Amino acid sequence: MNDLDDDALMAELRRIAAEVDPVPLSVVEAARAAIATRHLDHELAELVADSADAGSGLLFEAVRGPGVAESRLLTFDGGGVQVDVDLAPTGGGLRVIGQFTGPVTECAVERGDGGALELAVDELGRFVADDVSPGPLRLRYRSEIGQLVRTAWLVP
Repeated sequence: MNDLDDDALMAELRRIAAEVDPVPLSVVEAARAAIATRHLDHELAELVADSADAGSGLLFEAVRGPGVAESRLLTFDGGGVQVDVDLAPTGGGLRVIGQFTGPVTECAVERGDGGALELAVDELGRFVADDVSPGPLRLRYRSEIGQLVRTAWLVP
């Protein structure tokens, strides 16, 4: 027998096994759930404030001024660190400005397409990311004690 015959035989055996004894739906669902929870060791930062919530618009305009309503202010708390984030549309992208109130050792903006933009955090805990691609994003950071924290996905 050659390799081609072996491959054809294996394909036929897989087809027969799938027909006679298919994988139970509960096993497929459990596998999907396991993949979805692969980052359980990461803490999810709690959303403390969001300028998009009803009732916060008046304070937002009083602080930022009228006509800046496209910008969105968010505050998250997680890993012993609080972070304030300003999401502002710029041309075809998004500007992300933030400040941590607590020490962090790394920071990144993760995009929905799987990419990530590593950010420098200054000595006061501030960071800026310009021209972030439009679409879902979240913030990832590591607290000084080593806890990896992520925010929920945001759709600006």
